[in-house]
Amino acid sequence: MHSYASDTTDEAKVFHEGIRLFNEGDWFEAHEIWEDIWHMASGPRKKFYQGLIQCAVTIEHVRRGNPRGVRSVWETAQAKFVDLPDIYMGVDVRKLLTEIETLIRPILELPPPWFDPARGKGLDLPVDLAGAPAIILTLDPFANGASTS
Repeated sequence: MHSYASDTTDEAKVFHEGIRLFNEGDWFEAHEIWEDIWHMASGPRKKFYQGLIQCAVTIEHVRRGNPRGVRSVWETAQAKFVDLPDIYMGVDVRKLLTEIETLIRPILELPPPWFDPARGKGLDLPVDLAGAPAIILTLDPFANGASTS
């Protein structure tokens, strides 16, 4: 686990590095690095980071062929953003959630046997990860004068 976030400058670096990893399709590493700043955060920012982490984990479960993981993590991910504005820390949260929902909809609509724990992981799921969303910041929340909300 990485652990080099100790102040706002480090938080900015970790935040941006997580976005870079997410956008490159390295969802597991994005989730790992964001955990560093999630642990330091509080209030709405903590929930926001938890939501980003869970979005990354949802897509990682798609990559690993784990429909049960996709469904369960996705349910908790959405709840983290409920009380946040549509755009938070430069991330268009509603757009990101809509794009992930579109990506995983074919998995969520699979018949119940797909979600049987005995079925395991490594399944060939009906999703093309080339269509995974990217996080494009509307502003840099750490730039001088930028609001963090």
